[in-house]
Amino acid sequence: MQAVLEAAAGYDGVKKVEEVHLSIGRLTFVGEEQLRFCWQAVTEERELLKGSKLVISEEEVKVKCTSCGYQGDLEVKEDPLYHYMLPAFACPGCGSKVEIESGMGIMVRNVKLMVEDPEDDGDG
Repeated sequence: MQAVLEAAAGYDGVKKVEEVHLSIGRLTFVGEEQLRFCWQAVTEERELLKGSKLVISEEEVKVKCTSCGYQGDLEVKEDPLYHYMLPAFACPGCGSKVEIESGMGIMVRNVKLMVEDPEDDGDG
C-alpha cells in the first residue's frame, strides 16, 4: 500500500486513487478477506486512498519440470499447514521436481488515478 501511495505522489495533480488492481499468486496463501480488511483500515486513514476500490485477481501456479520438460499449471489445494511450510510440488506428468515459474508473488498491476484538469482554472 505504501508503494501505491509513493507511485501516486510521483504524479502532478493527483487528487485521488480510485482503483488499485492487485495480482496475488496462489502460493502466497494471502487471504483475500484479510487483505481487504487491511486495505479498508489503511485507506480510511489516508485522504489520497479514501474510498478507493481494491480489485484482486488470482495468479495461477505455473511450473516447469526439470526432467520431462512439462510446462504448465499445477493444481494447489488449500491446506492450513501451508501457512507454516511450503509443500513440495511434483510434476503432474512424471512426478519429478519442478521449478515454480509463477504464482508466488503479489504485484500491483494497475492504479487508476483521478487527476486535476490542468486547464481547469477553478472558475467553473
